[in-house]
Amino acid sequence: MQLIVDYVSELCAAEGIDQCFEALERAVIRLGFDGIVYSSYLLRLNGEGGASPVLLRSEGFDAAFLKHYVEAGFADQDFTIKRILQGDLKPMDWWHEEERGAVKPEERIVIEVARHDYGLYNGVSIPTLFDKDEIAGASLVSRDKGPEFRKLLDKRLGVLRNLVRLFHDRIHADPVCRKTMMLARLSDLSEKERKTLIFLTTGRPLKCIDGDEVTPAYANKLLNELSQRLGASNRQQLRYLLGLYRIHELW
Repeated sequence: MQLIVDYVSELCAAEGIDQCFEALERAVIRLGFDGIVYSSYLLRLNGEGGASPVLLRSEGFDAAFLKHYVEAGFADQDFTIKRILQGDLKPMDWWHEEERGAVKPEERIVIEVARHDYGLYNGVSIPTLFDKDEIAGASLVSRDKGPEFRKLLDKRLGVLRNLVRLFHDRIHADPVCRKTMMLARLSDLSEKERKTLIFLTTGRPLKCIDGDEVTPAYANKLLNELSQRLGASNRQQLRYLLGLYRIHELW
């Protein structure tokens, strides 16, 4: 299929995560879908959500719905995320899952809001990763109200899974893309949290931190919390992650 040839060529030539995602967006639109969002969530050591998620959205995936999703805390009610956390990486056709009774009433609101408030009548989620540190996947939507969406999935689902998997593998293997994702996860840090992380990269003991801005005791508390949020098992691993991507040089 020429679409796959073109996609692989564009993905290989892409520089950075945005160009990789643009290649994926063009491919899924050629397949017949209206929009796509890719998301990656780091997990705390207790398995709950950690740092800010990485969210990449195409123009056809309504930004207002995504904003609503985040502000309403829909991630806690999203049956697709719950399935991934249970280790289920099979594709999930939103309304097919609802029709077969696999979506609980409190979970149904997420896909109802998408359909009735934002015109995203159909959707399918393609999980790409589940491990102790991270979950990830893509959701594709269609504004088609008829049976064409099911026909599209019957015909193109295998190709779609491969496109999404190639994108996921590409950005996770690329140090530049991984740095971009790490920065996105750190986007909501406070100034004191940033200063503490920057100090951590120096390797000096916490007793040497500037006590006028952050006391050693408070810095210790922040580092414990940040290690949990970023999925680091200890302070050494957290320092390694910061140094690997040289995050402190970009603040």
